[in-house]
Amino acid sequence: MAATVGRPSRSSEGGTSPRRYRIGLRTYRRIVAVALLLLCAIVVTGAAVRLTGSGLGCSSWPNCEPGEFIEIGDPNQAIEQLNRLFTGAVSLAVMAAVLGALRLREPRRDLTWLSWGLVAGVLAQIVLGGITVLVDLHPVAVAGHFLLSMILVCDATVLLWRTLPERAATTDETIDPTGTDPTGTGTDGTDTALSWAAMASGAVVLAVTGPLVTGSGPHAGDLEAPRFGVAIPDAARIHSLSAWLFCALVVVLLVRMRMGDRPADTLRRGTVLLGVIVAQGALGYLQYERGIPAELVIGHIVGATAVAVAATWFQCGLLDPRGSGRSSHAPQEGAVRGGRG
Repeated sequence: MAATVGRPSRSSEGGTSPRRYRIGLRTYRRIVAVALLLLCAIVVTGAAVRLTGSGLGCSSWPNCEPGEFIEIGDPNQAIEQLNRLFTGAVSLAVMAAVLGALRLREPRRDLTWLSWGLVAGVLAQIVLGGITVLVDLHPVAVAGHFLLSMILVCDATVLLWRTLPERAATTDETIDPTGTDPTGTGTDGTDTALSWAAMASGAVVLAVTGPLVTGSGPHAGDLEAPRFGVAIPDAARIHSLSAWLFCALVVVLLVRMRMGDRPADTLRRGTVLLGVIVAQGALGYLQYERGIPAELVIGHIVGATAVAVAATWFQCGLLDPRGSGRSSHAPQEGAVRGGRG
């Protein structure tokens, strides 16, 4: 048999080896970052549709008008159409995330599943967007649309975290040699439970009490859109109380972590989260006192998205400090790995 050492390998069909079309984790991280950015941006553009009263600028879906896929005869139609077309950019980004995960030089099952979750979520968003139009912007449908957006943002944030280089160099000092902290997080069971309680309260703020205010307020997306029928002061009080609980749980967690001498980067992420929560709360009170003007509401939507990202990033750092869930002795990026998980 003739030796072929030094020549590029060929597939059975005569093409070059598939490995030539593989990408590294650093490149994939950039793809995921773009997907996350676009998923955050479409939350804001979707809110702009509602705040400009353009929610029913198009009377049909997927066509803007019966027999017309694109129609920009008035500003409301143009705004809604731009948001729908922007969905195409998001769709391309999440498909790129899946393709990138499948073409990694060292495939990771966790990245593949998380990226497929983005695709499933975007497809569900497209369907839910159509349902929202067909039910004339019912606040339950609008709330579901926003909730799914937050889930997608959190999914993309976890995916980005898991593409980070191994974090053993910054967490080795937190590992208890007695084995009481086998994950190396430096976080005991009480702190873990408290962090999950904080995340659950944050989810209530974003997914329940926040949409309650939105569904009761003046910015329905269309003058004829139904409302929840809850008085704005009552909805605002419920939302405020849930936000205060979220903030208090994060403060208690940070105090405990500081007393327990947790890693500086973990405390820094928690401090960022707390800062975002406080800023978001201040903006919420300001918009209420100013009569809920649209320009402040859009800022509040940006803040809600920032809270979702910061909270997820913080929780990832608590539970998975090395970014991949493996032990601190796992090989670094680029090393040969055995099993995947």
